[in-house]
Amino acid sequence: MRAGFRYGLIGLAGIAAGAGLWWGLGHPLPEGAVGVLPGPVAKVLAPPAAPKREADAPEFDVTVARAVSETVPVAFSYTGTVISPKDAALQPRVTGVVVERPFEPGGHVKKGQVLFRIDPRPFEVALRTAEAQREQAVAQLAFADAEVDRTQPLADKGYASEQRFQQLESNRQVARSRVQEAEAAIARQKLNLDYAVIRAPFDGRSSLSDVNVGDHVNENTTQLVSVVQVDPIEVQVALSSEDSEAVRAALKENRAFIQVLDSQGRPERKATIYKLDNRFDPRTARRLVRAWLPNADERYLPGEFVRTQVEVGTQERLLVPTVALSSQLDQRIVWRVGEDGRVAMTPVETGEEFGDRTAIEKGLKPGDRIATDHLQLLRQDQRVGIKPDKDARQAANGPDGAVR
Repeated sequence: MRAGFRYGLIGLAGIAAGAGLWWGLGHPLPEGAVGVLPGPVAKVLAPPAAPKREADAPEFDVTVARAVSETVPVAFSYTGTVISPKDAALQPRVTGVVVERPFEPGGHVKKGQVLFRIDPRPFEVALRTAEAQREQAVAQLAFADAEVDRTQPLADKGYASEQRFQQLESNRQVARSRVQEAEAAIARQKLNLDYAVIRAPFDGRSSLSDVNVGDHVNENTTQLVSVVQVDPIEVQVALSSEDSEAVRAALKENRAFIQVLDSQGRPERKATIYKLDNRFDPRTARRLVRAWLPNADERYLPGEFVRTQVEVGTQERLLVPTVALSSQLDQRIVWRVGEDGRVAMTPVETGEEFGDRTAIEKGLKPGDRIATDHLQLLRQDQRVGIKPDKDARQAANGPDGAVR
């Protein structure tokens, strides 16, 4: 009996030592193991009791924002195209060899600035030839005039035939036409000399050019360079018939604009609508509208596609942060937080987006508090705390920080 008791104490001591080593290494004891240990050992090795939470205490804190009613633009979203009001593709008007290109392709140019010079020597030679031909024609005309002047008195007295006089008159008319022909040839060669110098037709930015000094260019065929006006520039949008009518009415009250949006959908620059096309395109049933877009920094270039909102007025809308929206089956929902801190899943109908906020058509009223984080952890009738922070106050007050 004594031996069994002694062996039992030794075994119990071994179990306690092993449990202590296991606990000392940071491992929790199996459930129920503490109960079989001696009292003093059990007190040491027992895990700390979890703090008791009140039955109605908040489980965690959430950030909230209030649904606010604000004046927002009445706008239609479209993809617009940036175009230049002046866009010239320059070609040579004479054939020849380029002898000078005194501009930097791709850079800015001023109206009248020389862009290319074509070898003028062939046209100078042709001009001198035309001037010599004019002198010859003038001399022939002077002789024809003298012949008519000498023959007319004789014809009046009957000493010269009428046929002879008419022939001399005809010779004089031919001489006059040859003088005019020579003068036209001179004007043509002077024009060619002007055409041999290609100038910028207006202020703008030039394109890159593959034409270099020494290249042979052909009249009305070779593409030299293009020049586009970049400030101001235009944005063009193809409107549906309904939106076109809204824009037409807004133009009468000078409240039609186009907002060009950045990559995040925020307004970046305002363009003033100034022109509607005079017809609908029968292929697309769309009507073009154009607006002046300030572009001193050349942020936009012709041919670029941009996101736009065509604004025709303002309206009142109830807005909430877009991050507060989630989906439940086939509907959009928000988690409304009551004054007692309990959350309720609230189905809503959404409208347009305005930056990082979305319009609510139905389901909320101004001043309702909604959760904007921990949305996946929320459940119906759950009690939560309110986490006041800068972001929550800004979301509740609006983007400018003013209290709504």
